[in-house]
Amino acid sequence: MDPIRRAIGGGVAGTIVMSVVLVIAEVEARFELGVGPAIARYAGVSDQPVLGLFVFLLAGMVLFPLVFVRLGRVLSTVPGGGDPAIRGMAFSIPLWVVYVVVASPDLTSLEGALHLSFTLFAHLLYGFTLGAVYHSLEDV
Repeated sequence: MDPIRRAIGGGVAGTIVMSVVLVIAEVEARFELGVGPAIARYAGVSDQPVLGLFVFLLAGMVLFPLVFVRLGRVLSTVPGGGDPAIRGMAFSIPLWVVYVVVASPDLTSLEGALHLSFTLFAHLLYGFTLGAVYHSLEDV
């Protein structure tokens, strides 16, 4: 399979995994992550959270996977970069940092620490899944 379709397949799988983790975080920790509303607020359309959710899905399923493919050589230089799942995790860390800077709420409380923990875990799982699925589709 060509790299673009493999990347998009990894992005779809990674976005599904990340979404499940974020839903579990909202249910179990009883705090609102609100990915769609957060992105909508950042885009200046806070009254349209569905648009924010659409951007989240489009970025996770198409945009970020294509960037992942483009940065393949750079990501292979990180420690453990021979493993595609590790490359995916290394790719996801800057995504998380941008999310924290742009869309995170007050981070000085215990709730803020839980928020950081859940979102970091979700981003690392996204990257792991993106890289692993991208690699597994190589022989298809």
